[in-house]
Amino acid sequence: MKNLKKLGRENLKSINGGNTCFEYCPPGPYGVGPDYPKSCEDFNALPECCKLRVKVDYFCFGPI
Repeated sequence: MKNLKKLGRENLKSINGGNTCFEYCPPGPYGVGPDYPKSCEDFNALPECCKLRVKVDYFCFGPI
């Protein structure tokens, strides 16, 4: 088996976003309709760092 390069602490912090978000991120899922407990408006009100950590339906991103 090939020896893998050991990662330093700074490199490990950059994986999975590091712990740079200190906001409370309420769990989702977020979306449109009765299947989703949270709405798209709730998703849009989240801080940017939380938007990357919750489940969201693609309808919340609007038309492309």
